Amino acid sequence: MTLNDAARALIGAGADATLVTINPDGSPQVSVVWVALQSTADGDELVAAHLSDSYKKVRNVRREPNVAVTILASPKPGQQREYLSVNGTARIVEGGAPELLKDLAIALLGSDEHFPPPNSPEGFLTRIRIDSIGGHGPWVE
Repeated sequence: MTLNDAARALIGAGADATLVTINPDGSPQVSVVWVALQSTADGDELVAAHLSDSYKKVRNVRREPNVAVTILASPKPGQQREYLSVNGTARIVEGGAPELLKDLAIALLGSDEHFPPPNSPEGFLTRIRIDSIGGHGPWVE
């Protein structure tokens, strides 16, 4: 699936998001992550980076790839806050975390001076194929 221009603008060079994975007992596990949008031949993907595979979200995705992501828009006075919800299928890819985290730190913090730490491990990327979208905003048709 390819996102429309409004959804692409919301994510921009990077965005704060909630990532929901499924624990072994079936309960949801929610994490706040930074996400980037990357286009592939098969459509758009959301990508998050993790320096360790000890995180629950990484273990959960390896076991159960169905995930949900929510990205909030900036509030507008007098209006309900817009948000983009994504249902997707995720996979874990080894390597690439420091580079993506550096790019996202610049986009979201304005600097990469202290993140990720020097000599960080190659880590892991969670690549999320967008299966469907919803929410409240101009990306919902």
